[in-house]
Amino acid sequence: MDRRVLLPLVLLLAGCAEEGTVVTRDALPDTTEGVDGTTGDATVEDGDSAPPDDTLAGDAPLAETSDETAGETTGETGASDAPPADTDPDAAVSCAPTPAPAITKTGVAGKFLLQGTVVTPDTFFVGEVLVEGDTITCAAASCASMPGAATATVIDTRGIIFPGLIDTHNHILFDIFDETDWAPTKAYGNHNQWPAEPRYSAMVDAKQYLNGEGTSTWDFGCEMEKFGELKGIVAGTTSIAGSANPANRSCYASLARTVDQSPNDLGVDTVQAATLFPTKTSADGVCANFASAKTTAYLIHIAEGVDTSALGEFAKLGTITTTPECLYAAQTTIVHGTALGDPELTTMAAKGMKLTWSPRSNVFLYGGGTDLTKTTNVPLALAKGINVALAPDWSMGGSQNLLDELRFADKVDNTVWGNKLTPKMLVEMVTTRAAKNLALDAKIGSLAAGKKADLMVIGGDASAPYDALLAATPREVRLVMIGGLALYGDVAVKAIAPAAPGCETIDVCCASKFVCVAETGGTTTNKLGQTYAQITGALSKALTDYDALALTAHKFAPLTPLVRCK
Repeated sequence: MDRRVLLPLVLLLAGCAEEGTVVTRDALPDTTEGVDGTTGDATVEDGDSAPPDDTLAGDAPLAETSDETAGETTGETGASDAPPADTDPDAAVSCAPTPAPAITKTGVAGKFLLQGTVVTPDTFFVGEVLVEGDTITCAAASCASMPGAATATVIDTRGIIFPGLIDTHNHILFDIFDETDWAPTKAYGNHNQWPAEPRYSAMVDAKQYLNGEGTSTWDFGCEMEKFGELKGIVAGTTSIAGSANPANRSCYASLARTVDQSPNDLGVDTVQAATLFPTKTSADGVCANFASAKTTAYLIHIAEGVDTSALGEFAKLGTITTTPECLYAAQTTIVHGTALGDPELTTMAAKGMKLTWSPRSNVFLYGGGTDLTKTTNVPLALAKGINVALAPDWSMGGSQNLLDELRFADKVDNTVWGNKLTPKMLVEMVTTRAAKNLALDAKIGSLAAGKKADLMVIGGDASAPYDALLAATPREVRLVMIGGLALYGDVAVKAIAPAAPGCETIDVCCASKFVCVAETGGTTTNKLGQTYAQITGALSKALTDYDALALTAHKFAPLTPLVRCK
């Protein structure tokens, strides 16, 4: 992702009217995505979902938009600028005011001094974070001694400053859907079974058609990817491993860091993701990449399910390669691992392997949406010393973002494991531990001098910051910076956002926010000049037009909301 001058546009999210959804769920037949865009084999899909009891039925109000920059950008498709509903409140939300952040001093461009409660890997304290360009240069009780502090714009956040959240597992092109679009008809044993459901298959067809796959002449892949990234950004997510394909499109350079693609603004792409079980040739290629350091993180779906078939994938991963067990390596992160038991986790620990956990998807697919035991044995994995990250998988299952997934993970822990996972441990799973799974902990995942200036600010109880993050929703997110650029936050600090080509103002669950989507330098090819309204307008029309083609008996319009207020 080329960090650029982001275009801030105005968008009003309809946040206080009530709307809900019927639970649905789906998975995807995406291919293995390699370093620098190489692809591997397609075999079996994976997926996630959310419990049906978390949804309501209803109709969403249309969001109003304020187009401060309409018509000023390039790279738009010929779609309506009118966005669909952007919020989907599952319950009434309080609109009580909270202390707004404030710009207390205007300094030079590209330098920001944030004041508030600072959360570092080891502790938290009242202090400051100094951002210069795309880099954090200070995170301390005081940054006054730093040369850049004197000329920086000062923001009193009146909140809690966290590193930006890291999503290590998402199928981002599917995030235009939600649980109204597909729900499994029963609890399944493994990930090879539920993709055969007719409605799931129809949803995959819709996703592929919009993405220009197969014989389709449509191409809304950029819009789909950017919409998925926006769902993360409004919840403080600054980096996403989204398994988008085709790989390395120029439009992936905008918004969140697409960490499993080359346009990530990190200088090099050494993260390789596989959504499907590899062939021998592909697996041997990954081991060769390990040896050459071309791949430093390999994210692979293994043992997703609860039966012996799912469990057998772990042993198969050790025998699929010419050199036995070369994928049992510190570079490998097992995604899901739901079926893994003590022997497998012992092997993972001995080899330095890592784990990404997506509980809501697990419960939705393999626990009928209610059996919270049908998920990965995370306490056992942690007890063995395995590094564990937390990720939402996709919005099909009910977790629209990492904040949702954090709350669900906490629910599983409290209900099933007797509160073994502290709020701090859960927060680490979406920050420091997540960065380690990607082998990017030297660049992102914590507030420290020299790290990329990816951060979020939330409101809440500063004396209990980890609990505050678990309670937070996009409404409480006061500021999100990626590479030193303010892309989302309270309108009170909108002045620090990129001035050109402009930002949009939106209402998120009764809180007025700005969001910056479009960039300068947009073309019809890279689509970087699209506004939020143009992206959602294009996707809404595409889903409606797809339904009108009647290629299936199932309908997939409207576009899922950007935010749910509960």
